[in-house]
Amino acid sequence: MNLFSRCLTTGLCVSALAALTACSSDDDWKDVDGGTPQLSLTSVHEMTEAGRTIKIAGTVTDNDGISSIDLVCKALNLNKRINLIEIYGEPLKEYDLDYDFKIQENESGDDFVIDVIITDIGGRQDKQQVKVTLDGDFAAPVFTAAPDKEVTVILKPQTAFNLQFTVQDNRVVDYVTIDIQDITAGEDLPEKVEGFPRTLQGNGTNTFNFAEKLELPSQEATLIATITAYDKEANEPAHATSITSKITVGALPDFEKLYLCDVATAAELNSDVFGVPMLIDHVGEYKYRARYYNEKAGTEICFLAQKTDFGPICFAPDNNDPSTLGDDPNEVGRIKLDQAGVYYLIDVDTYNRTYSMSTYSVAEAIDPVMHMHYGGNDLNTWWDWKDPNVIWWQEFYFGPASGPDNVTRMTQDPKNPHIYYLEDWKLESGEEMNFILHNWHSNGWWNCVTWRVDNSSDPDKFMYYGNLHPDNDHYQGNADYFEYKYGDIDGFDANSWPDEGYRKNYVPDNWVKPTVTTGGTYKLIFDAHLERARLVPQK
Repeated sequence: MNLFSRCLTTGLCVSALAALTACSSDDDWKDVDGGTPQLSLTSVHEMTEAGRTIKIAGTVTDNDGISSIDLVCKALNLNKRINLIEIYGEPLKEYDLDYDFKIQENESGDDFVIDVIITDIGGRQDKQQVKVTLDGDFAAPVFTAAPDKEVTVILKPQTAFNLQFTVQDNRVVDYVTIDIQDITAGEDLPEKVEGFPRTLQGNGTNTFNFAEKLELPSQEATLIATITAYDKEANEPAHATSITSKITVGALPDFEKLYLCDVATAAELNSDVFGVPMLIDHVGEYKYRARYYNEKAGTEICFLAQKTDFGPICFAPDNNDPSTLGDDPNEVGRIKLDQAGVYYLIDVDTYNRTYSMSTYSVAEAIDPVMHMHYGGNDLNTWWDWKDPNVIWWQEFYFGPASGPDNVTRMTQDPKNPHIYYLEDWKLESGEEMNFILHNWHSNGWWNCVTWRVDNSSDPDKFMYYGNLHPDNDHYQGNADYFEYKYGDIDGFDANSWPDEGYRKNYVPDNWVKPTVTTGGTYKLIFDAHLERARLVPQK
């Protein structure tokens, strides 16, 4: 090839390369029909609420080729361009729009408009709008007060049951249905109770209250009450909440469980995640023993046979004879605790309707870690402490733990060292918790100091599951706790406690797994002497 031929060939190659480069410009894609882009939105109205994510979706088509899509709403701080040529290297004739946008947590206002602008390679546009309103309903109604799952009504000459409940919704309670059936003859042979079922319309607000005294036959019976609350989206299953209560009518039973109540309203009984009211010990037939730390003088308490309401049975001083325990919540007062900063020991006899009280000091109370120094270097890193020259010590603290490396530190109460608390615990509605109380340790999961619960989904007791610590220079051990807790139990052997199989005979290995009904900020309060904890809304 001569010089002229080589130059001509080179020139043709350069020209071809230049032509290819020119084709990568938006201006070099040719119109096909010069038509306007077509946009079909999946929804032109997004009902949501602050903090939630909306979806802007639809199908975009254009025979010439789509160049870009703009999503614009100045009020929501949204200014997003989807440049299809930049993303795909060429314009697209069809595109499925699917864009998620989160509304800010602190957003306020009634409604907003998002402009969706489609531009093709010829600069032609189609603009449509998506209306956004912060009136979405994503939560079912919640019973803030309601009959317990199982309640007992004591037979009397005129037997009655006070049915009462409160429902709240984030928007509006639309209506409530109540159905009561008599299953005395067996659950497979239900009979309708006169006057039910009922449908009660809401009053256009987010709260619905119901209270009615139901006259019952003065004979033993078993009833099933089903209450269902609906909001305005009632056609959706997620927007209805139903509770069922088994009502047993009969003589005073020897209740397996009795609870100490120190709050004044049914709302407070139902706003906790767990721990309110507080389970007390069943120590004999019709006999119960309560231990209670009274932080402030003047605390008023009563004893409940159910957890979610003051009725149908509330044991407290009878209005007509304060020396006797009555059981009708409308005809009893309260037991007043006058001494502050002490533990009360209260014995209750529900058959003879009597109670007695005494007090003991914080210093006299026992707990399994009272001899250790919370916040000090009292937890050994190595298990063998025979040679003090090689022992490594670390700070001792504990709190809710989901694993060896995830322990949240609780704070010890300066007035009562048996009590620990954790504030500002943020929980989401519907969240299923999963934790135990456990110490942090640099070498992992040793079960040095830890508590388990009696019931994972609805815990009443937080029982010590940790080691029986021998004496050493840093802490005195906790043999006194084991003597206090298990000393009267025949056959208990403290030396066998380190064997986890033996330990499970006394403390089940249950983690705390309740489901949070209402999201918010909570406070966890744990009393290591009482082995009780409560998780309540933070005031």
